[in-house]
Amino acid sequence: MAYFELQFKKVFKNTLTWLILSIVLMCAGLILGYNALKGDQTTIRYQINQDLSQQKQSQANLPTVKNQNRNERQILKALDNKNWGHAYELMIRQNDKQAAQVKIGGADLRQEIKQKNARLNALKKANLPEQNEQHPKQGWLFLFKLSEGFLPAMIVAMLCFILSNIFASKYVDHLNRAILLPSKHSVLLDIILGLLIAFSLTLFTNLLIWGLSSLLFGSGPLSYPIQGIILPGSFKSTYQPLSVWLKPTFILSVLTCIFIVILLLLLAQITRNQLSCLFLALFILLGGAILPFILQSTSGGSGMAQTTIVQYIPMTYLLSTQVANGNLATKFNNPQLNFTFGCKVLMVSIIILTILNFLWPWFLKQMAKLTKR
Repeated sequence: MAYFELQFKKVFKNTLTWLILSIVLMCAGLILGYNALKGDQTTIRYQINQDLSQQKQSQANLPTVKNQNRNERQILKALDNKNWGHAYELMIRQNDKQAAQVKIGGADLRQEIKQKNARLNALKKANLPEQNEQHPKQGWLFLFKLSEGFLPAMIVAMLCFILSNIFASKYVDHLNRAILLPSKHSVLLDIILGLLIAFSLTLFTNLLIWGLSSLLFGSGPLSYPIQGIILPGSFKSTYQPLSVWLKPTFILSVLTCIFIVILLLLLAQITRNQLSCLFLALFILLGGAILPFILQSTSGGSGMAQTTIVQYIPMTYLLSTQVANGNLATKFNNPQLNFTFGCKVLMVSIIILTILNFLWPWFLKQMAKLTKR
């Protein structure tokens, strides 16, 4: 316990830790501020107001335009009265009329209307006000959207800086000072320490971001419907409550945290140098996360030949949210890139890296014996 207490003090009293946390929170705050400035430009209310304004300026008096205006004002009235279900129902009817008027050859437009109606039906079923999903502000949705790309990258960088400092600081001139300590130091102890630090920092960062956005704009409902694809299975789009997508995201995030800790410990043992460990970890983790996108962009054509291997790359699952909701599988047209397969890949990787961590000291001893001969 004394060892853990000492290391935790070392982490949380270190200026580097708070500097990195400040940078992450500052970036998240800037994104939140930008989202707040964007307002509700993609919501139904905003679009209807824009339509009414344009029609007023054009002074169109056609019967169809008048009917549309009347319907849109009814939608606005329902939204003002917080009668969400009725507003969405009116919107769906309006879209259905528009779809019925589409002539032959308008398959794309009909498909677009169908997708809009699917979202409206999901909102109607949840009976919730619409949020700007492209620029969210409320706590849960903001955190969820942030975790699709920005937040995992920031957390990986943060853990690399802090854990490389912890794991590699015991090496001086490539010699392990820990073996000189009276208390028995082991790889298992390092793994437990790394996991505690990684989980604490990740949870703390997420709570701060969620707390900031919730304090300013409210936490938002966990039942808000989010589009995604449930895999393995067909690439059929579905709307599920936010809480449904958060569960697999959380599990994958835990596994990726464990993977990062075990990998960094192994790199620290191999390099025995803080900077080397840091740069190698950043290269492997962040480079591995963007590797699938590089393979897709350089493969040409459909990219199927090279993107069929991305599900075997553990770093792909650092984007746990996009894996959980099926976005990555859709991007790479790879149904195996899913939550279940991701758990298997990460667990196998963790087991292999753990074995290597325990075997590495023995391997070094054997190498030392061979060099003495």
